[in-house]
Amino acid sequence: MSIENLVRQKEEMRDNQGYIQFSPDELNALSLTQVEKLVEHWHGHTMMRLPEEEIAFFEWLKKEDPDVWDDLWGDGEDSYMVSIDLLPQFLKEKNNFPICDLRETDNYYFTHEHIKNKGREEMPAIIEKTDKQTPLNLDELLLFELHIAPIDIWHFSYRYEAPLKTVKAMIDDMVYKGWIVHLTDREDLVRYIDV
Repeated sequence: MSIENLVRQKEEMRDNQGYIQFSPDELNALSLTQVEKLVEHWHGHTMMRLPEEEIAFFEWLKKEDPDVWDDLWGDGEDSYMVSIDLLPQFLKEKNNFPICDLRETDNYYFTHEHIKNKGREEMPAIIEKTDKQTPLNLDELLLFELHIAPIDIWHFSYRYEAPLKTVKAMIDDMVYKGWIVHLTDREDLVRYIDV
C-alpha cells in the first residue's frame, strides 16, 4: 500500500473513531522514512492507540507491577492512547513504548550511555558469544540490548520471560560491578531520552 493510501485510510479511521491504530503488518511494512512522514503529517493533532502487541505487554505490566502501570496510565481513562509522535518507537528495530518518565516509582530505563567503562570492556566477549551463538547470561543479554537500542526493564523482562524481581536484583548487581549507572529519577533521565 502506498503511503498516500495509508494516510487516506487512517484519516478515515480517525474521523470515525477519534484516533488511529496500526496493525502489526502495517508497522512491519513501514520504513523509518515513511513513519517520519506520517508523524509529520499528524504531529500535534492526532492520537494513536498502542499496537496490539504493546497493549498485551501493558496488560502483563498491570498484573506484574501495578504501581508502574498506575504511574503511566492513572485511572485508566484513555489507556493506551499516545501521541502519534511515538510511532517510530514501534518499528521492529526499536524497543516499543519507552517507560522512562515515572513519577511515583523508580525508573529502570537504560541507554548505551548508561554503560560504564567496565561494562564496555565486557562487550567484545558478549559480541563474540553472539557470533558463536553461545547463550548469554541475563546481565550480558541486557548489555547487548543496550548496545542496540534503549530499553526499560519491564520490556526486557517481558521479552525474555525473566521475573521482574530477578531483573531488578540483576540491575543492582550490574551497578555494583561497575557495568552500568542506574538513574531512577525522571529528571536525571531527561537528557538520555530521544523520543
